[in-house]
Amino acid sequence: MPRNARVCGILGLPVSDLIDNHEQRLSLRVRAYLEAGADAARFAVGYLFLDGLAPLRAQIERLESVGILIGNVVSRSTEEQVREEAAARLRGGEAWVRAQEDVAATLRASHDRAAAETALSLRATLEALPRTAEHRALLLTLARSVAQGRLRIRLYAQGRLHAKVALIGYPAGHPEAPGLAIVGSSNLTLGGEAHPTEMNVVVRDGEDVAALEAWHRRLWDVSQDFHREFFDELGESWAFRHPAPDG
Repeated sequence: MPRNARVCGILGLPVSDLIDNHEQRLSLRVRAYLEAGADAARFAVGYLFLDGLAPLRAQIERLESVGILIGNVVSRSTEEQVREEAAARLRGGEAWVRAQEDVAATLRASHDRAAAETALSLRATLEALPRTAEHRALLLTLARSVAQGRLRIRLYAQGRLHAKVALIGYPAGHPEAPGLAIVGSSNLTLGGEAHPTEMNVVVRDGEDVAALEAWHRRLWDVSQDFHREFFDELGESWAFRHPAPDG
């Protein structure tokens, strides 16, 4: 019997490692993996839509650590400055020192602008989120998790973040330890109707999972913190302004 079939049998999880996000919803599969004893989760998404996290609210509240890497919707200016910095580095000498100072200042401004633009996009997303009790509970949970330091969000502003990755971590002794990954086309944070052409696959091989973790860590390390802006936008949202939403 294949290892994944044996482990899934033990944990009561679906055997197939293919998730089309249509017949099998990605968020529900991720929830099942988290409920099976996970203690940490790392996600990479192109954009933070939020409503797709509603099925994961209880798990987010329980996990010891959650990290969400999000992409910046406006990133061309920052990408151009990074390339300019690399070209200046090649020139070397005093020209490099002056260029480095100029580019560093521009990069700081670009990073601030990227965070501001992403915060504004997030504000629009929050306003458009259906004002239900379920979504209010989600937003309160996310705010509480950020305040407790268990949820961190970082913004990748050095180019478009195309990849969608979920990394599920398990404690030592767990049948799936140290963890597994899901890679594919579906944005976990996007709820609503699924698109019939999406596909995701569960990755269980230890070396492949480690490579995906290293990839996520590399992007995480060069990204900028966004959880403070995220927390502020949550605090200004309808979930806090109107404590009794419809539904």
